[in-house]
Amino acid sequence: MSIPSQKVSSSNKQIYQRLKQAIDLNLRRQIFIAACDDLCLRDCLAARLQAELAAEGADSISRPYPIDYPRFVSLELDVSEPNPWDSIAAWLTQHPLPRNGGSYSRLPGFQILGAEHLTRHSPAVQWSFLSYLRDIEANLQMCESTLLLWVSRPWLSSIEQSAPEFWQWRTGVFEFEGEPTPAKGDFGHSEDFGHSENFGNLRDNGDYGDQLLKYLKSSEESSIPDSPSPIPDSPSPIPDSPSPIPDSPSPIPDSPSPIPDSPSPIPDSPSPIPDSEPATTDSKSVELADLVLAAASQELEVEDNPASEDNFLPLQTLQYIALLQEHECCSEALALAYHSLGNYYRDRILGGDSSPQNLTIAIRAIEQVIAYLELDDNSQENQPLTEECARLISQLTQNLTQYAEESHSLPPISDLINDLGTFYWMLSRDRTQQHNAADPVSCLERSIALYLEGLNRTDADSAPQTRVRLNKNLGIASADLARYQDKTENLQQAVAAYQQALLDLDPAAEPQQYAAAQNNLATAYWNLAQDGQPIVYLKSAIAAYTQALCCYSPDREPLNYAGVQNNLGTACWNLAQHEPSELLLVRAIDAYREALKYRTRELVPAAAAATYNNLGTAYWHLGNQFQQKQARTESLQQAITAYEAALDIAGQLDRTQLTFDTWAARNNLGLAHYQLATDQDFATNKAAQTSHLEAALHHQLQVCAEWGQHLNDKGLTYGDKLNLQAPPNSQAADSRQTALSYIVKTIRAFYSECGLQGQNLALSKVPGDLLPEILRRL
Repeated sequence: MSIPSQKVSSSNKQIYQRLKQAIDLNLRRQIFIAACDDLCLRDCLAARLQAELAAEGADSISRPYPIDYPRFVSLELDVSEPNPWDSIAAWLTQHPLPRNGGSYSRLPGFQILGAEHLTRHSPAVQWSFLSYLRDIEANLQMCESTLLLWVSRPWLSSIEQSAPEFWQWRTGVFEFEGEPTPAKGDFGHSEDFGHSENFGNLRDNGDYGDQLLKYLKSSEESSIPDSPSPIPDSPSPIPDSPSPIPDSPSPIPDSPSPIPDSPSPIPDSPSPIPDSEPATTDSKSVELADLVLAAASQELEVEDNPASEDNFLPLQTLQYIALLQEHECCSEALALAYHSLGNYYRDRILGGDSSPQNLTIAIRAIEQVIAYLELDDNSQENQPLTEECARLISQLTQNLTQYAEESHSLPPISDLINDLGTFYWMLSRDRTQQHNAADPVSCLERSIALYLEGLNRTDADSAPQTRVRLNKNLGIASADLARYQDKTENLQQAVAAYQQALLDLDPAAEPQQYAAAQNNLATAYWNLAQDGQPIVYLKSAIAAYTQALCCYSPDREPLNYAGVQNNLGTACWNLAQHEPSELLLVRAIDAYREALKYRTRELVPAAAAATYNNLGTAYWHLGNQFQQKQARTESLQQAITAYEAALDIAGQLDRTQLTFDTWAARNNLGLAHYQLATDQDFATNKAAQTSHLEAALHHQLQVCAEWGQHLNDKGLTYGDKLNLQAPPNSQAADSRQTALSYIVKTIRAFYSECGLQGQNLALSKVPGDLLPEILRRL
């Protein structure tokens, strides 16, 4: 029979390449399923797979196979007794493992073909095949290397449904495109694959399919990329996360949830680490390997996921780790290997993929690094390196890390502990709502314990930057924990940590870090002021924000500079509520205006809207508390302008992007118009009075209309509104009630200033569904 062949689609080339790369790793217990309905294509791919893997086996320095012992074996399924485990056992009996340098060689990988022939046999035979697959756990010893099972798509579905035990053990599924073909017959040949006399011979010799290789080589043979470089300490960005506005306007502070310094070269484990025994370390190694394999399996099954050498780097690292453990290499070598694995996931995380899965793997890898370093420190004997171990370490250093010249120079353990604490902190902020999501409190407590442990491991000889990083991150984690429990105690710990960090920072040499630490310190003071001793803490916050501004350059860091200005304005406004002062409100307004020079609606619209809202509130308070009539009128007009800008920007954004309550802002805007209309300075200007009253009524009715839309979005009716208990819903309900009260006052003002005609004009603008409630209140 000739070798079947046809044009190979680009997607099939890519799937083949991913399959080959996965098998090429030769890890323990890899179970792959390849589905292909085109038997002609399947036979060519299977033959090429064996040929390429066999050719590479002789040259691989990490997999020492004897020249005469195969690395990858093809087996036909015996359809009369379709037990793949018996087929593998029979082959191993006929081909016992040779000894290689005093130890046994690894088992070869196996691919099983011929399952498509089962469709011509009785249901009993077909069920027996599925039954044998379900017995996988009893035959796992046969799967110490790689098993590839070729099936058709109908059989793939049957295995998933009727052999779940086998399905759960799968490492990956590869589905090739192609139309179904009969199981027997001569299909001829085409120019793409060349010729062959017999498929069985092709499987044994591995000398065919060179033209197929040309198609499949287009995206392979790139060397293993170096591990990414260490991540420098970076200043803490200042996000906005304000609190809601009460009915009477009050500005919203950015409640900066500072971000810890990025991890340095990948970390180690936590608090006091007990002496690790080999059994414990081995069990954790197996747990980590399972996590990495599960992650790799998910990626292999994702459609349109481009395969690359980088995708297989963690699996290759696992392979090195297994070899290092097999040859009982030194603990430091294993620590280096786990460090490389942790670096891979660290850079994924810092590239934006901070999924709980990646964070968990990074944490487990770092914990292994620390465990092996501790084991090495506690060991009384330094065993000399064997030749094989030295070779493995050399290859690991060259291929899987970028620290070739410093292969025995892992980061200080305090840096590793810092990074581990940071990953726990990041895990506490996971918002994926998974059923098994990590408990944020326990993650934060773990993070804090790690930062404290890292500080305990520093001494006078430690780099000041290490202490700075640990103290800053301790402050951030403590401030986060204050949101859940022991608010005052944890905020005070955050303040102490930031103050300690500032002692080690030189503002002239490190202005950005100094400014970030001062900003975070000020934010901790601001939060403390909300619960007690507001005057003391707010003055401390203002002083710290002012220090931060001395080091932030608006030209180099415009957004950080603007964020601190916004926070300074809010602190000044807040202090003015406890110590009434026109100067404080003017200072708050100046700070908000300075922030808006850089917080533009084009660059950061949500932040600009929040600052405009705060500016409007500051002007409202200035106009109502301290100024003469003319100045009061100007302040209210400035408040109107600021509120209108905030709402205009907010109208172009999704509500989830906003950090302030637009309903409250609109009520405040209406209130400013109402006050201008009822001010005595407008007594002789009826046109201006009417204009402001109409504007006030418009914004008050708009709040009620948006409330109705809020109900519709939730599939509720007007009568259901009182049943809404969630904070956003209760906040919306409060804004509606406030708007209704203002509407009644505005209609009465229409009557008072414009007579019955004015009242009728106002009532004509009220929607019919609101009229009964308004008339009752009137």
